[in-house]
Amino acid sequence: MKKTSKPFDPDDFFTTTKVKDIAVKFEHLYKINFKETSLNKELIKLNYEIISKEYKDFMASSLADYYEFEVDEIV
Repeated sequence: MKKTSKPFDPDDFFTTTKVKDIAVKFEHLYKINFKETSLNKELIKLNYEIISKEYKDFMASSLADYYEFEVDEIV
């Protein structure tokens, strides 16, 4: 029996994490008004940071408005 192998693809190991993916772990974030508080500063306290270039502090009050921004875990 011959085993078929496919070429190594580094993109197979790349995953994108967004705010919406981690928000469920931190329910207290839903109670914060992000027009007055920096979401990124709150996430840094939780070992995450927003890496999307489009992100700006105080853009919107609701956490849901930031769902599509990419985050990275701080190790």
